[in-house]
Amino acid sequence: MILDRDGFGFWSWVAKRAFKATFTRPDQTLARERFKSTLIEREVAIYMHFPFCKGICHFCPYVKTLWNPKLVVKYIEALKAEIRAYGKLLKDLDFKIVDIHVGGGTPSLLDGQQFREIMDALVESFDLEREVLAIEANPNDLVDESRVYGLLKAGVEEVSLGVQSFDALMLRKLGRRHTVEDSLESIELLRDAGLDYLNIDLMYMIPGQTLDNWLMDLEIAAEQDVDEITCYPTLITPQCPGYKALKKGDIEQQPDKTTFKKMIKATYEILEPVGYESVEIYGFSRREGWKYATVNYEMEGPLLAFGCGAMGFTGGYEYVNTCSVREYVRALAKGRLPIAGAREVSIEERAARYTACRLFVCKELDLKEFKNKFEEEFSHLIGRTGLSKALWLLRLRGIVKKEGERLKLMDKGLLTAHMQCWSFVLNVPCRIAEEYSRTPWPLAVTIP
Repeated sequence: MILDRDGFGFWSWVAKRAFKATFTRPDQTLARERFKSTLIEREVAIYMHFPFCKGICHFCPYVKTLWNPKLVVKYIEALKAEIRAYGKLLKDLDFKIVDIHVGGGTPSLLDGQQFREIMDALVESFDLEREVLAIEANPNDLVDESRVYGLLKAGVEEVSLGVQSFDALMLRKLGRRHTVEDSLESIELLRDAGLDYLNIDLMYMIPGQTLDNWLMDLEIAAEQDVDEITCYPTLITPQCPGYKALKKGDIEQQPDKTTFKKMIKATYEILEPVGYESVEIYGFSRREGWKYATVNYEMEGPLLAFGCGAMGFTGGYEYVNTCSVREYVRALAKGRLPIAGAREVSIEERAARYTACRLFVCKELDLKEFKNKFEEEFSHLIGRTGLSKALWLLRLRGIVKKEGERLKLMDKGLLTAHMQCWSFVLNVPCRIAEEYSRTPWPLAVTIP
């Protein structure tokens, strides 16, 4: 089994037909107007992308580039310029920033002073609910005590640590730079330093991985002093270095479909009994009311996205920044927004995205919240979308049930939800990153 765009059979077919969109390069004046007119909600999140890495992992699908110290300095200045540009553009709107996430790439390559400069630009430009950063991190970047304390002093209070595996062989298969010892040491150091919230990422379906390998990873993870454990399958995309080798059979293949199902089942069987509640189909938290959340904002909005390759969604307007670091820096130096592509999003599509995210990722949709958000009955609004027929079928099969004013994903539907989720990820956001990495300023891109 290869988890690529076609790897989930029927659900891959559905993903390719259920979502089609064309992004076009926008006029700068129009883009600014659409931001102001479509950002209408009171609570807004921010995502910032830091694309630099000191090594490229074999199966990374994200926008990334090799570490270049001089270019990093220019990039940070451009990032601050973009933040200030949007702050000035949106200054008359009444909203508050409620979450700030930094992904990559490898954000943990930045030091406390650099994060403080970025935070100062955010404080200067927006109304922040809290001066708090959530960052993705590599374990080997956080084994130095002074560095960790510097990050916390700069406002980092949430960390998603890319452990990926507690097996040295699996880490080598992934092309990771860190060791198992780095992971254990960084977890302990972050806790000793007083970090508020800690998530660790694990990966399964690694080429050559066995079910026993995965069970061991889960059992070791469950012993750690962490708040959340997030489990992702290894997705195979054309922009990752290991794609051709896997397709040609030059490296070990991914586990088969039967093992995929067993790995998903094992995740729940091992983590839930020891106190990790399944708050998403792939996320298990033991801190009530908290999860390291980025997917909800990307799907539902509103999300302001800054940085090379960042994708944002105001609620009515979706956009992607150029995936070229040099062009990103050059655009900001000339006072231009670095948007390479954008499109209008209808209320029907937004409602469908909201429903899919709440029901198939978070496992529950509150119908009253839906009505309050969209000011229309669920059955009427979703009835105008292609999602309505799929929901009817899922309810008929007992995969989704209505309990009072809520729609809930039943346990028997977890495998279906996983296949739907990862088919969408491969055929939409991964495809966007792939297409926009081909050339800095395409005229138009149609997904999938």
